Amino acid sequence: MGLPLLLGFVGRIIGEAALPYLTPLGAIIGLLCFWGIVKELADRKAAWISSLLLAVTPAFWYYHSRAFFHNALFFDFLLLAVYLLIKALKSKNAWAYLASGLALGLAIALRTSEVFWIIAAGAVWLGLNWQQVKWNYLLLLILGVVVSFSPVLLTNYQIYGSIFSIGYRQDLILTGDLQQTLGLLQQLILPFGWHPRVILSTVANYLINLTWWWTVLATLGFGYFLISWRKQTKQAKNFMMGLLVMVCWLVIVYGSWQFNDNPDPAAITLGTSYARYWLPIYGFLLWPAGLALSRLLNWKWGKELLLSIVGCYVVLSGLLVWTEPAEGLAQIRDNIKRFQVWGQEVQNLTEPDSVIVAGITDKIFWPERRVIYDLINPADYVAVNKLLTAGTSVYWFHPTWRAEGLATINKRLVDYSLVLEAKALSWQDFSLYEFKIKP
Repeated sequence: MGLPLLLGFVGRIIGEAALPYLTPLGAIIGLLCFWGIVKELADRKAAWISSLLLAVTPAFWYYHSRAFFHNALFFDFLLLAVYLLIKALKSKNAWAYLASGLALGLAIALRTSEVFWIIAAGAVWLGLNWQQVKWNYLLLLILGVVVSFSPVLLTNYQIYGSIFSIGYRQDLILTGDLQQTLGLLQQLILPFGWHPRVILSTVANYLINLTWWWTVLATLGFGYFLISWRKQTKQAKNFMMGLLVMVCWLVIVYGSWQFNDNPDPAAITLGTSYARYWLPIYGFLLWPAGLALSRLLNWKWGKELLLSIVGCYVVLSGLLVWTEPAEGLAQIRDNIKRFQVWGQEVQNLTEPDSVIVAGITDKIFWPERRVIYDLINPADYVAVNKLLTAGTSVYWFHPTWRAEGLATINKRLVDYSLVLEAKALSWQDFSLYEFKIKP
């Protein structure tokens, strides 16, 4: 909910034409904040190296090159919140606490599901820094979070009738008993359960194999940090403890989830959700990597070695981001051109006031046509009948059904006095079907 609200607000203030540039702007802000974080935890040399590595880290580069991914902006606002909180701990300034809370509230609005590990990691970090924390000022931080997040609550109430309702399907029926409450907490904290074998497989695929050069630097950096533990500042040690909580939580929660964004279940690509869900891991673990690499500057040939390492990192990341066959940026550019043609052709076949059930292709047709993401519940099919009765044409853009598949769908539609007919079969594996009222 947070992303549409943010985009709507920005669009009203400075115009819709600026919206595609919001994510790149977020990248700049995020990189500047990451530089500031590493500078406070280490030094300027480590900050420059870490920030450069983050800028070209595949997950960061990829998702900041594509507009409207809330994971990217979430990470940027999280970096802003962390930087401001570090400054607040150092300066003990009340306004810094409030500003950090405002940034954190925006981050949570964009990715509300991340709130549990944010609280856990933040509690560990602040708890270890208890001597630096102005505990009465934490109320200002909380106030900032509430202020930034309140538009989400108000919008939920207006749309769903409850501030805590969401737009996703919920299969859990609340009864109010203890067992139900525990079940709800488990779904919130560990929504995908606890599956160690799946975790190991997911970590191997997306934190090791996909970007092995990142893994090498992150591992060496973490190893260097442990070896030089006694030399690290208390602030850096405390931050590392909070960081480890974050890493463990994200690995367990999302690593236990089995899903396939790609039609090929065996495909391991940057476009798969794991890469963007683990963006905080990819980013924050570059801090000790930059710290370790900065020490190379003290060697005789250290500068040359550092340039070689960073150069290889840039090249390998660029090749993955741009030339990955299935979902690289070059392929996405070609896909967008093709989808623009599809969108225009479908517009030519449909009425301006029609509605299209589009699934994952909804962005091809909206806003030129109104869209429904999917038909899930009986009420959805009843709504289609009502639209048709009111004189609004309804279409379904769907992977082409074979004759027997379409017949099966129409048997199901009989209960709603609907029939689905092929309108056009001309978009690779997709076709356009039209709903009609069955006499």
